[in-house]
Amino acid sequence: MTDQHILLARQPIFDVDIKVSAYELLFRSDGGTQANVLDGDTATSQVLLNAFNELDISDVVQNHPAYINFTRTLILSPPPFDKKRFVIEVLEDIEADEELMRNLRSLKDAGYTIALDDFVYDSKWDPALRIADIVKIDVLAFDEAEIKRHVELLKPFKVTLLAEKVETHEMFHYCKGLGFTLFQGYFLSKPEQVKGHKIPASKLVVLNLLTQLQDPNAELSDIATIIAEDPVLSVKLIKLVNSAAFSGRREITSLQHAVSMLGLRQVKSWATLLSLSNMAAKPNELSVQAMTRAKMCQLLAECFTTPADSDVYFTTGLLSNLDAFFDVELAQIIASMPLSPVVTEGLLERSGPIGLILNAVLAYEQALWDEIDQPALALLNISSRKLECAYLDSIRWASELGAAVQHA
Repeated sequence: MTDQHILLARQPIFDVDIKVSAYELLFRSDGGTQANVLDGDTATSQVLLNAFNELDISDVVQNHPAYINFTRTLILSPPPFDKKRFVIEVLEDIEADEELMRNLRSLKDAGYTIALDDFVYDSKWDPALRIADIVKIDVLAFDEAEIKRHVELLKPFKVTLLAEKVETHEMFHYCKGLGFTLFQGYFLSKPEQVKGHKIPASKLVVLNLLTQLQDPNAELSDIATIIAEDPVLSVKLIKLVNSAAFSGRREITSLQHAVSMLGLRQVKSWATLLSLSNMAAKPNELSVQAMTRAKMCQLLAECFTTPADSDVYFTTGLLSNLDAFFDVELAQIIASMPLSPVVTEGLLERSGPIGLILNAVLAYEQALWDEIDQPALALLNISSRKLECAYLDSIRWASELGAAVQHA
């Protein structure tokens, strides 16, 4: 084990088709104050190596490269990371002197990919621009004219442009039009349009199905009938329960068999998940996000409630980004669904235990660890270590299940 517990989260980096190209690893020592920098003398390659070996970084990023911030110390004494798995991010506050350039050149010659983080153009960085592969521009720090000016300044250099802190779909499209080919930020989690936007007929079908699935008065036979009315959903559900994610069970050959095997609560959850993942024009990562949130909410709930009751938390996490799926305000969608008051209040007002857990999951997802109400969670037997374990277990689970859902 490491001497110091490290909190870890990931943030996806997308290509122009909003497919995951890589993940940035966001980390902080437990009890520290600065994200992505381990406190004091603990910022050593050995600490990072030990932490990543314990975590099995492949579980976090799967087959994608991992971007990681390198301090000056790490650049001058780099750990023996796999050059094919890691992208070295050079922090913006590092002095751009000859020693740094020599070491960056050595890393580049050794086969590492180099990215300049939070880049603001200054001619002193020209030597680094001749070495770097990727330049990350914080688009929240500039207005549109300044973003465009930076794009022009960087044209003479053979670098890939990455727009970071892209918080809206409008900014994504603007940066894409300027020639950025990589994008990082939470725009995917937000509705593309809200005011005056009507849900198209194709999405209304899905929403109506979700509404029926959430009916608290529905019996198992009712849910089976609802699913049977959608032949595609029926086939997908049978395929899913026969996948590796449900290994160890005998082959399921009919919808009735699948429904009876799963039970009422689980069949509602899986049918909801399959319906969302099947929505056209929505990136797969949105479904992965919903699955990860749902599982993390459930795992945390199991620290203080029964497995049966924790299913409510799973459902809450699963429904928490419906606004991004339907491009309509969440309150408008929830108003049309027969959810229990505690779930509705947890989703919209973030009140009660459900709201507390959902807030913690959303904050952890964005590496906003200081916004997590640790004292309140402690009363529910949830420590920071349990938070991290739940997050990592959820990612692993969502990765395995996501593959099954895609092939269902």
